[in-house]
Amino acid sequence: MEYRVLNTEGYREIMAEYHTGSLMAKVVSSFNYSPEELASFFHEKEYGVYRHESLEAIRQIFMDARENNRKIFIYGDYDCDGICATTIMVKVLNELGIENGYYIPDRARENYGLNCERVQQAYDRGYQIVMTVDNGVSAHEALELAGSLNMTRIVTDHHIITRTPDCEVLCHPSLFDEDYRYLCGAGVAYLIADYLGVADEGIKALAMLATISDVMELKFFNVWLVKQGLQVVNDHKYPNIDILGADMKFPVTEREISFNIAPKVNTTGRLFDMCNANNTVRYFLSNDINEMRVLARQINRLNEKRKELVNEQYQMIVNDCDMSQPFIIYCNEALHEGLIGLIANKLLYETNKPTIILTGSNGLLKGSGRSKSALNLMELLSGYNYYETFGGHAKAFGISLKKENLEEFRSYILERYEPEPSETECVEVLSSDFSRANLEELFSHAPFGQGRRMPLFKVILDDLIDYRSLGSPYKLKWQINNIFSIMRLNDVYGYSCYYGKENLAFYGNLSQGTFNRRITYTLWCDNIEII
Repeated sequence: MEYRVLNTEGYREIMAEYHTGSLMAKVVSSFNYSPEELASFFHEKEYGVYRHESLEAIRQIFMDARENNRKIFIYGDYDCDGICATTIMVKVLNELGIENGYYIPDRARENYGLNCERVQQAYDRGYQIVMTVDNGVSAHEALELAGSLNMTRIVTDHHIITRTPDCEVLCHPSLFDEDYRYLCGAGVAYLIADYLGVADEGIKALAMLATISDVMELKFFNVWLVKQGLQVVNDHKYPNIDILGADMKFPVTEREISFNIAPKVNTTGRLFDMCNANNTVRYFLSNDINEMRVLARQINRLNEKRKELVNEQYQMIVNDCDMSQPFIIYCNEALHEGLIGLIANKLLYETNKPTIILTGSNGLLKGSGRSKSALNLMELLSGYNYYETFGGHAKAFGISLKKENLEEFRSYILERYEPEPSETECVEVLSSDFSRANLEELFSHAPFGQGRRMPLFKVILDDLIDYRSLGSPYKLKWQINNIFSIMRLNDVYGYSCYYGKENLAFYGNLSQGTFNRRITYTLWCDNIEII
């Protein structure tokens, strides 16, 4: 594996200005923050109620709906963010005493976003207001139909706007102040709840869950929101998450939410042929512990099935796909439509190459794309117009196109894509940087995530208490100080290769744990370099 050491030359200035330790300064220096982002990182704000004209417009529509008995139809999305945003808005309207209904679309039959069929159905059932959450900015035809039916249209979304939607109110982070520009759909829903004075503990927890699941930038308000939501979970004030994650380790961190809770919620939208994601909204709305337990068992069983299917289909692709291509584009109509995003992501991290996986039937293909480098997928495809539906973010998008256009689509991408060096980014530090004070300071700035990730470290050995093997010559441990060690579990060379050597560099990920009621820190080493 090839590594690229990130630039941390400014760490001494950070140490001087913010009176921080060397480890913290080197990590933050690698983020390449603007002065405003840097100040926000070290001096986190306490946020009050955010005021914006779109929030006030929504408040007025809601108050009018309550006074005049106008029903509101909430249209969500089938991913974790959409499910959480839908739940938040239902909780808000219920608290305000406004009659409402909600709907999460079927991924296979209805695709993403508000559609005409559901608008007409809502109108026929007496709804006079239609409100989208985590979708809507590209639902032009459906919004036009709603307008022709004299329905009031509220669009709350965070996806890229390519054409301004026709609606009475557009509530979108791109219209907000800088601190609020990184919100997900549920984050926008939280702002509405907070503006209306009904943002309870459950709403905070749901907004936190969605922010982590949707891999939003952890900057400014998002940091505060995630901290607030994690505190709710750790205080056991929203049992719906406790019961769904019965095997969670406390205190719950952003990593536990990302790997334990978010995938389960997403699964209910992915495996549309085995469940109904509307029941997940019902789960998060429930106050009945027995009902929660029944639904949580169903969600957990479904998640285990999802893992089995992903592994099976991933292996099928590995055996069939040309992995040497610089940009992996693979189509197989035998793939499960709800899993192609997960498979694309798995391939991306296994190959370090941008990936698009497609499946489909009856002449229509549906694809999911992923990238983790500087490549902006939305920009790459900005000039391609032969799609049926298209939308998403810089690093993740969804698309549908006619099967006959597949080769043209493939050629369009490969002609414009310029491969980047296949390197893994890391931050270079000294083993002596991992002092107790430095480690405690670093972890005190959690949560970490998109935009402020805990990096892969390159650790130059300059301090050592002990070096030993643990029951096997290939399971190695370097004890740096009383609380920090470097572990290598499956080294191919073994203990004798490194004995007496001090010119070593270790590449690995840092974790915090507890041993004998004492907090310890470990670098789990992926690779060792003799320098």
